[in-house]
Amino acid sequence: MIESIILGLLQGLAEFLPISSSGHLVIGKSLLGMSEAGMFFDIMLHAGTLLSIFVVFRKKIIDIIVGCLRRDKVQLKEAGYIILASIPTALIGLGFKDALESLFVNPRAVCVAELFTGVLLFTSQWGKTGAKHPENDGVKMNWCRALVVGTMQGVACIPGISRSGSTISAMLFLGVNRKYAGEFSFLMSIPAVGGAALLDVIKWFKCQSPTYVAESLEHTQKCADAGSFTPELLVGMLVSFVFGIVALKWLMNFVQKGKFQYFAWYVWAVGFLGLIFI
Repeated sequence: MIESIILGLLQGLAEFLPISSSGHLVIGKSLLGMSEAGMFFDIMLHAGTLLSIFVVFRKKIIDIIVGCLRRDKVQLKEAGYIILASIPTALIGLGFKDALESLFVNPRAVCVAELFTGVLLFTSQWGKTGAKHPENDGVKMNWCRALVVGTMQGVACIPGISRSGSTISAMLFLGVNRKYAGEFSFLMSIPAVGGAALLDVIKWFKCQSPTYVAESLEHTQKCADAGSFTPELLVGMLVSFVFGIVALKWLMNFVQKGKFQYFAWYVWAVGFLGLIFI
């Protein structure tokens, strides 16, 4: 139960704060000697944080959905940019799937990626709408900027590179309004996080079939950590949901006040300490 709470806390906070949830889970398990929680457990943790996005940004999401149904040009554009940004993310995530998965068992590589995240966060203050410049309306999102931000989200598939950190930093460099940058970063995470969770759910259901598991040694190894529904799973999901809401509101406040770069010191500390003790 304690392990479930710890993993849920890490997932909830680190999923949205620019510190990399995947990196923290890899480093945390390595340092604490924690056992693998299981595929289904990981799915439910991500489901918890995904639900927190719908809670915090419910008004924005409803506006987009209703606007699209009414064929409102502004909301149709917004939905189009989110979909467009998801394309390079999907191509990178699926195209380099095996290479990316291999990094999840390499904590030292994750620590180096955390250091890179720190560089992105620290230098974002010099972006066109970064902390070193007075806040302004900024430029509007367009198809080119959406593709750039989507590519950065794809790069963040590497454990240790923060998804929110890389996408928001990119938008600050591109001159996008701070508040909009934070909102768009998390709205575009819905297809990415939801799609990844869906693939894991499909894999989990396959692993429930004895025939699938018995087909090959590869399938047996993949399904070894499939997991099952337990009270600990529900607790982990609830914790990730609650702390996901806290992290989302906290980060939006930091971005709008021009304090986004402060997180760089934390991820640098995590990266250096990880390289020293792992």
